[in-house]
Amino acid sequence: MYNTRFTALLLLFLLACGRNKDEIIRQKVDARVQDFTKKEKAKCREALLVKASHMVDSILLAEAQQELRDSLNRRRPFKPEQPPAVLPIDSLEIKPIFDPKKQ
Repeated sequence: MYNTRFTALLLLFLLACGRNKDEIIRQKVDARVQDFTKKEKAKCREALLVKASHMVDSILLAEAQQELRDSLNRRRPFKPEQPPAVLPIDSLEIKPIFDPKKQ
């Protein structure tokens, strides 16, 4: 009688543990998969942020250099055109005041 009770109890225990093992294993696997995906997403996000910051820095540097080039070009003013010639007011011929021959 003791052997049959022990055998029945052992059989029940093994059947009950078998179902619980599968459930526990599934829960553990799900937890590890979630941890893995969380870590991978964090790595990908960090890599994307680093790449994006490098791109933004490059764009800002290029814009700053372009502004510097533009400001240096504007530093020297353009040369104005020659003004038109001023016509004389008097139309008489110009003669010397003293005539060198008469002296």
